[in-house]
Amino acid sequence: MAFFTLACAFHDTERLIDKTLPLAIRSLTQPTRHDFEVVLVAERSSDEAAARLLPRLAELGVDELRFRRTHRHAFSGAPSNNFHGNHFTTTSPYLITFTDDTFIHKTDEDFDVLDATARIFEQNPEVALISKVDDHEEWDWPLSDVGPEIEPGVRSVNRVVDQLIAYDTARFFPVAKRLGAFHRDTFVSHEGFEYQWENLASHVGTSGDRKIAYPERWPLRVRHSDLRNQPGSMHGTQDEDVKLKCFERLWESQGLTK
Repeated sequence: MAFFTLACAFHDTERLIDKTLPLAIRSLTQPTRHDFEVVLVAERSSDEAAARLLPRLAELGVDELRFRRTHRHAFSGAPSNNFHGNHFTTTSPYLITFTDDTFIHKTDEDFDVLDATARIFEQNPEVALISKVDDHEEWDWPLSDVGPEIEPGVRSVNRVVDQLIAYDTARFFPVAKRLGAFHRDTFVSHEGFEYQWENLASHVGTSGDRKIAYPERWPLRVRHSDLRNQPGSMHGTQDEDVKLKCFERLWESQGLTK
């Protein structure tokens, strides 16, 4: 058996997380033969929002709450870089991160996502990252193949999307550290030029003979429960009402449309 840390990034979507987090945990872990922990990372949350989460951890299926104020020592670039840079952990061999506005739905109740993840890493030592996000066509940086399939149904691709990323921490961490992943001025958010955690993680996963695995055939539908500000933009609306409506449409369509 392997041990997994599942880490969900939370900001302030208290109504949405009631829907997304229990569904994500159930889809990723039920059933599984592996051990796991669930960490909710309240990054950029208000003191009051973090306090309201404390009595609800068992209800949400969370083992640990991490709360960090980011008024000082914040990472540059997108605010989500704080989640990745401050809370990336190497204490588990496998880390799976996702966001509080990610819709994760399993279409085969018997499929063991954690076991399938561990198997890809164990059987393919060149794979440092696994990402499965089905609405990647909405993003400004398209998903594309960078070589032949890693194995049947598992593509070798050019990028990750932070709605759902699985890491082999021992393979990822040393390279990411060399590339400045944990330096607070590494990332950039300028119109016409963006360099975020997703970019750096993708660099790690596509350099030095490393690969990013995209398991296209998994019975797992993963979509961002939000709409783009405009077609091709990397930025969503960040409107919780819009996200809730997206979730309802995704739930009704079993993850096919929002």
